[in-house]
Amino acid sequence: MSAILAVCGEAFCAMVSDGRMVEEPIRDGKPKVITNDLPKLRKVNKNILVGFAGDTLAAVQIINALDEYDTRYITLEKAVRVLAEKARTMEIQPVGVRILVGGRGRKGDFLLTSLGSDQNFEPQTQPARQGAYLIEGACSHTDIGPYLEEKVKPEAAGWKSLDDVAKTLDGCIAAIAETDKTVNTTYYREIVL
Repeated sequence: MSAILAVCGEAFCAMVSDGRMVEEPIRDGKPKVITNDLPKLRKVNKNILVGFAGDTLAAVQIINALDEYDTRYITLEKAVRVLAEKARTMEIQPVGVRILVGGRGRKGDFLLTSLGSDQNFEPQTQPARQGAYLIEGACSHTDIGPYLEEKVKPEAAGWKSLDDVAKTLDGCIAAIAETDKTVNTTYYREIVL
């Protein structure tokens, strides 16, 4: 259920999600829509964004584990540890969960971390590099790799503004929504500068 996309560069991290939540498991190939207006990302503080795709109930509980801390001061690295620890205690629906954590790390550099049920929530962290973008995504029922290759990466070289980034990410989610009815085109966006 859902799509989440993240882009981190040397000066920003942005995330975009759709808003559709469907009942799992999907029966007869037709998703039963619960809501079309569920943001699947959260700005934890001025430095950290968290987004998810997959088992919504489990993902929300995992992300809410951050509320046990003073989120104004939590670092990205600590948030990743908290999320991974909580996730490993959760019962996850077969659709799985993928969580993306992006923003400024403890030393001020931009990082993007992916953790998912398919890898026992073992964090995969990448630092942003000068002149390049970290581009990551997750979608519950669709392989997102081809969409990132065809829709996002070719446009990244031409980005001149954050509006360009948002337009590209929105377009990628729209392309996914054309074939995957668990995804819609109600967009939610957050950014860390």
